Amino acid sequence: MQLTKITVKNYRLLINAELEVDPKTTLIVGRNNTAKTSCFSCIRNVLDGEVLCFDDYPLLRREDFYTKIALFMEKKLSYEDLCKQIEIISIEFLVDYSLDDPDDNLGALSPFIIDVDVDTTTALIRAEYRLKTDEKTLWTLLESSYYKDDAFSPSEDAHKVLADNFGKLFGLTVYAINPNNPDDKQVKSHKELHDLFPFHAIPAERVLGEDDTHKSSLGSLISGFFDTSEAELDPDVAEEIKRLRSIVEKANNDVQKQSDEILSSVVNNSIGFGYPNIEELKLGVTTQLSIDDQIKNQTKLSYISGTANESLPSSHNGLGYKNLIKMEFLLAAFAKDIKKRGVACVPLLFIEEPESHMHPQMQTAFAAYLEKFLSNLSTVKIQTFLTSHSAHIANTMEFAKVRYAQKSTAGVIYKNLNTFAQANPDNVDFIRKYLTLTKCDLFFADKAIFVEGASERLLLPDMIEKCEKSGEFAHCKYPLSAQYYALIEIGGAYAHKFIPFIEFLGVPCLILTDLDSVAERVGKNGKVVKKSVVVSQGETTSNETIKWWVRRNKGLPESDTSKIDLTEITSMTTDDKTRSKCHIEFQTAESGLCGHSLEEAIRNVNRTHYDLGDSISEEDLEFKGKSKTDFALDLIYECSDYCVPDYIKSGLKWLNNQRVLE
Repeated sequence: MQLTKITVKNYRLLINAELEVDPKTTLIVGRNNTAKTSCFSCIRNVLDGEVLCFDDYPLLRREDFYTKIALFMEKKLSYEDLCKQIEIISIEFLVDYSLDDPDDNLGALSPFIIDVDVDTTTALIRAEYRLKTDEKTLWTLLESSYYKDDAFSPSEDAHKVLADNFGKLFGLTVYAINPNNPDDKQVKSHKELHDLFPFHAIPAERVLGEDDTHKSSLGSLISGFFDTSEAELDPDVAEEIKRLRSIVEKANNDVQKQSDEILSSVVNNSIGFGYPNIEELKLGVTTQLSIDDQIKNQTKLSYISGTANESLPSSHNGLGYKNLIKMEFLLAAFAKDIKKRGVACVPLLFIEEPESHMHPQMQTAFAAYLEKFLSNLSTVKIQTFLTSHSAHIANTMEFAKVRYAQKSTAGVIYKNLNTFAQANPDNVDFIRKYLTLTKCDLFFADKAIFVEGASERLLLPDMIEKCEKSGEFAHCKYPLSAQYYALIEIGGAYAHKFIPFIEFLGVPCLILTDLDSVAERVGKNGKVVKKSVVVSQGETTSNETIKWWVRRNKGLPESDTSKIDLTEITSMTTDDKTRSKCHIEFQTAESGLCGHSLEEAIRNVNRTHYDLGDSISEEDLEFKGKSKTDFALDLIYECSDYCVPDYIKSGLKWLNNQRVLE
């Protein structure tokens, strides 16, 4: 059996969010504040049976909540209708047991299978936070806030009273739902839900230090072996622990006896004033020494050199390794807990930001080997949920396992990248390979900029700063330089393959590419040959992304091979260059000339720096250097006040003005 879908309603930013769950590992990625952690928090609170607070109730639902309560207090809405109309916090779990043998014991899932259809192989569980207080108690609690001198007059603190008492008003109810009939449901106990979904969470704030102030330090995890039953330990480890306990028990007895004798003698020799006398009892001292307590409370990690046999304290080792070691211990403990249950269940593991303190290579290795590590720990299948801000982890995971959290004004939704992969089989292999090779941070950016090559990649941050200083972004409270944008280097031959993916993610995207004007000639063999020429002599473009864009605008299929006239491209309006949240820009005419590449466009608007006069031709703009990277670096360091070409300004202004939330 396995969890296949989670649906959360009205919890923080999760107004109506469906999370499709991978059989093994589900990775949730996205910008900051896109409810990645909130999803875990909701599941954890429900499985723990925790009381929710008003801060967990979404802002989008509060005005309606206040209104419904006010109508009830004004006696315009019955208590029964109030219970029906209030938007409640809920979470649904869909479990698929189609792969289980019909004769197998379904264990903890059995109480939640209430349908009688033998062909149904899913179970639906819903947990809801509903009004639990009765009508009279609710009225008594709120009356003084809504009535003054027996007249309906809501006070300013009415909302505060609701917020302060939210946890008392709403209680958790668990239902088993008939998948074929949502109205057919049975109330179940919270214990049954907890038994079905044993879970363990490893939060981002992992304590890795070795001081005495943290019970969750690595040393305390290791010393925990001392308290563990031998039957629960690996046989080899159990034998060593048994030997340690034997040594400790003997040492405890020896030290106890000797310390009692010595301390009793010291005390009796130190007391005067006639006590004790021969008729009185002697004073004695009994110490409560416990070496096992010292082992448990004072165990600390150290790292031993294999050559010099010298040890160093734990603080001298990297936090990345500590993080890995700690997670391994926690995962091993969870696996043992699952094994002890002895019933069929659906174990859930939550790991928040596993990349903490890890360098990029370690992050990649973690993502690649997590499933294998868990399979070695336990024969019971553990479904793992990860959240991450690491491009190395995100791009190492298979597309089918990644869920992109997209935030809008209506809440957060989780997009399954496998949905995109199935709908775009021609593009997905290229995108996956590109992301794996480049480790770009597209999943975590507010906006994206696709650039043609190394020159643009080096120059764009500086150009953005120049546009800001020149007032191009003046009307915007948070200019582009203060926004989280991903700068992705991908040439015009391939950028169009990314456009459907960008549209799927819903990220505003600027594409800066080259006009790449060419003229067609018939070669000696009779085949058409395209030759790069200046724009004024160009007939069409060799840029595949521009051609893809024009075909889309004209409603032509991608397979269309008809010639696209260069004039169709150069005459495109701003609207023509914009498709949904994507915008494309390429070189335009300035001072009477138009370059067909970034370098030519820069030379055109910085003629003095390049010793170009006013009366020049497009041929004079040609870049003849060997290295475009050197061209960009020389411009930055030798001409700090250079001018930015208009097409780049135009594109950056468009991107700056795009709203992230809609």
